[in-house]
Amino acid sequence: MNASKLFTAVAALVLTGSAFAADAPAASTAVSAAAASSLSVPAVTINQSRSSSDVSAEAVQFVKNYKTAFAVQLEQYKN
Repeated sequence: MNASKLFTAVAALVLTGSAFAADAPAASTAVSAAAASSLSVPAVTINQSRSSSDVSAEAVQFVKNYKTAFAVQLEQYKN
């Protein structure tokens, strides 16, 4: 096989792979839409109405009540 045939084969392979890669996201979107319509998938809604003070208060409460995994294991062994 001479160099020009090799170059032509590699170019054809690259172009074919590029064409397939361009079609792949559309195909996966169609498959996921079909799967979501046929399966029982719960809808998730995210509530963005929390203020930064609410988030900060929740973080402070978490830190007050936080226990390491080691502390939790020690409590389990005590009982």
